[in-house]
Amino acid sequence: MVKAATCYKLPELMRPEAPTLRVLESLMPPPGSLPGAAALAAGARGRNRAQLVEVVDGEEAFELDADDDEFLVKAPVKKRGGKRKVKVTAEMKRKAAAERKRGREEDARANMRDKEEIFEVGDEGMMLEDLADALQEEPSELVRALFMKGITLSMNQVLDKNTCKLVAAEFDVVCVDKEEAKMGAAAAKTTEFNTDADIDELVPRPPVVTVMGHVDHGKTSLLDYIRKARVANGEAGGITQGIGAYNTSVEVDGEQRTICFLDTPGHEAFSAMRARGAKVTDVAIIIVAADDGVRPQTREAVSHAQAAGVPIVVAINKIDKPGADIERVKQELLELELVPEEWGGTTPMVSVSAKKGTGVAELLMTVCYLAEEQSLSANPNKAAVGTVIEAHLDRRKGPVASLLVQAGTLRVGDVVQAGSTYGKVRSMSNDLGETIFEAGPSIALQLSGLDSVPDAGEEFKVYATEADAREAAASSILRNRSQRLSDMSSGGSMVTLSSLASLDEDTEAMQKLNLVIKADTIGVTQAIKSALSALPQESVTLRYLLMGAGDITMSDVDLAAASEALLVGFNLEPSEAVAVHAKRLGVTVMTYKVIYNIVDDIKAAMEGKLRAVEEKVPLGIAEVKAVFGSGKRKVAGCVVITGRVQKGARVTVTRGKRVMHEGELTSLRRNKDAVDEVSEGTECGLGCDGFLQWEEGDKLEVYLMVSKTRRLEEAKADTAVALSSLM
Repeated sequence: MVKAATCYKLPELMRPEAPTLRVLESLMPPPGSLPGAAALAAGARGRNRAQLVEVVDGEEAFELDADDDEFLVKAPVKKRGGKRKVKVTAEMKRKAAAERKRGREEDARANMRDKEEIFEVGDEGMMLEDLADALQEEPSELVRALFMKGITLSMNQVLDKNTCKLVAAEFDVVCVDKEEAKMGAAAAKTTEFNTDADIDELVPRPPVVTVMGHVDHGKTSLLDYIRKARVANGEAGGITQGIGAYNTSVEVDGEQRTICFLDTPGHEAFSAMRARGAKVTDVAIIIVAADDGVRPQTREAVSHAQAAGVPIVVAINKIDKPGADIERVKQELLELELVPEEWGGTTPMVSVSAKKGTGVAELLMTVCYLAEEQSLSANPNKAAVGTVIEAHLDRRKGPVASLLVQAGTLRVGDVVQAGSTYGKVRSMSNDLGETIFEAGPSIALQLSGLDSVPDAGEEFKVYATEADAREAAASSILRNRSQRLSDMSSGGSMVTLSSLASLDEDTEAMQKLNLVIKADTIGVTQAIKSALSALPQESVTLRYLLMGAGDITMSDVDLAAASEALLVGFNLEPSEAVAVHAKRLGVTVMTYKVIYNIVDDIKAAMEGKLRAVEEKVPLGIAEVKAVFGSGKRKVAGCVVITGRVQKGARVTVTRGKRVMHEGELTSLRRNKDAVDEVSEGTECGLGCDGFLQWEEGDKLEVYLMVSKTRRLEEAKADTAVALSSLM
């Protein structure tokens, strides 16, 4: 019997209820988080669509409005085939290129200014790009125009003044000389160190007094007497060759006063130093020797002081020497618009003797009175600012700068920037070598800690951080880029008419003399370059490979050897190791103590590079009276009409106006005896190699060809003649 199967009833399956939107809202991503959500939602708002209505059991129905669209984000629909490709034809490329060219031309026309028919150029010349800008031409057009004349230029070269005029003429533009700055322009004060914010904190400060005048008129000797020091005895040649800064306490009317004295050089090569001294001064003392009167550097010093707008006190020195004439000096000063007070003028003039001290007290009193009239003041509570007076490289301390604080207070640890250099002040000392930790207004000091030797005359400033100082130094480098390029070009790569004239095969090629110059201070190197720049350089140009302050090093010797340069040291002596190294490389180290000796030797070296010229020196004239011999043994019987005839000299044989022969007089006899010379009125027989066609009546001009070294001035004149063909 089969047992029946048991049947089970399955439970009824029921569809779960859909969650409400309010439940789903908490599970949805934030609005705009899905890619394309915002775009799709925005597009959905503007289209007509059916409104969705959801009915929930037990609740009232509600309607979705536009604000709920963000919950209805749909995934972007991907189109088949992707992005449609467009075929680019050659015609389309040509049209695009033409459109770009048209746009560039429109931009160029919009930026182009009116073409000037005349512009100025100074002695420093112009870079090729700057000249093209002045001519409103592309630099390539200038290069092309000169190339057609056989002159090849590169885009980064500097053209001198005369070459700029030549190029401008090619484009029908007039180039004129820029008006030269007046003698005292460099001394004009350009920075005001007291601002409106400092008015409430201004306090009186000591005066800064600069002593200026002609060389050997007694400037340093006067300061020696005031300071009770003996600086002048240690100066080479008895002349000052650097700025000395001294803070000295003097007694005036029974009261101790502090004065900052600046002693400037009097030699003509140190004009820039005198200008720097006048630029930072409050009162200028002009020294004039009573036995010498007003000299060229006296006039220059007065012009610097007048340009700086500072009061002038004239100290007539050496009144105790024979030949002293005080009244004559005052009369000569009238030409410089300096009228003595006793003659109704405004310029104090004090007669002094620096050696005996006569009149020095009266001079100091006058200086203090003039300083009081100016009510000199400064704010000592701000970050220090001032001027670099001098700088040099010390073998132990590194870069050392002499500064004059003109406002604020400088302290050890401050971050200082001066031109392209910066650094944290590591140490400070006064003019006596004593260590100091801070310096206020009108205080001269020496500091160490800079990363390199700053240029004399640069203004310094204190910054909060080294990063700020570094940025300021970098900005200074960029500002002075053009000037540095010009200085480098003036050392031999500047394009001048002299170098263009040397392209002619018949013209002597431009010569270059490389120089490596080291001195004890950076200001002296500037003075040396200024003095050498005055030498004529039309045929031989000076190229400054290195100019720096500090000891002569082996690197300097290596540079001089590699470039065949002259190694010049001023107020320096090479160490034993450097001297041995220089001898091994064949480099001569030329050291000097007086600046004008450098000028003389460099001038001689430049003249040594000039090509020697053959100069014709006439000896005498002879006339053929008879012809003896035959064949190859013909000789001319002559009589010396003027001068003398010398064996081995050159001779020119003329017959009427026709030159028959030029050669050497090889044989000379007198009464059958061989002689070396025959004088005027004497008969002789002579012969010339290669010439036998003697005839009675021939004239013989006898002369010597002497090799002569030219002077720079003569070479300058020769170059001027060659240049006339280019202008």
